[in-house]
Amino acid sequence: MKETTRNKLIDATFEEIYSHGYQGAALTDILAKAGVHKGSMYHCFENKKEMALAAISEKIAERFGTRYRAIVELQGPYLQHFFDVLRDESLRDFNRGCPLANLVQEMSNLDEDFDRVLKGIYAKFRDVLKLIFDRAVKAGELKVCDTDKLALFSIVVIEGAILSAKASGNSKDYFDSIEMLIEHIEMSRS
Repeated sequence: MKETTRNKLIDATFEEIYSHGYQGAALTDILAKAGVHKGSMYHCFENKKEMALAAISEKIAERFGTRYRAIVELQGPYLQHFFDVLRDESLRDFNRGCPLANLVQEMSNLDEDFDRVLKGIYAKFRDVLKLIFDRAVKAGELKVCDTDKLALFSIVVIEGAILSAKASGNSKDYFDSIEMLIEHIEMSRS
């Protein structure tokens, strides 16, 4: 029962924070969405912050793992799989934006624990993109290049594209930016 309660709390906490930010997330709303009493929450977590950090770590890692880590596990073509993920509209929420970017903007300067967790998630995101590009180089899909800088550039474009679509209310901004990123990468193909 404890694991089921914990999972419900993690899911509800992530959704509440994703929709309202950490500071706007109300514990009463999280508990109501999870269908859990406050006492049960304290069996799993000491407080809202601990629960939020766990939800952020687990749910964002799960998202990136499903999207990008899975590409590394494939036998190729790595770039085409990467492009397919970038073009898949069902993987994005342009109204709420990117949960990682939202939280970095909201919390990284306010709380050391959030800053540490968010930087760790960001570093893993960059590492997995670098690994995709490393595999593409090894497979002959991409010319030898600085894959770390390409990963950084890709994150900048992806995050900026999501933010632009959120700010404008037009998903075309995301897709136009992503096509420019893909075009840039395509020019470096072997």
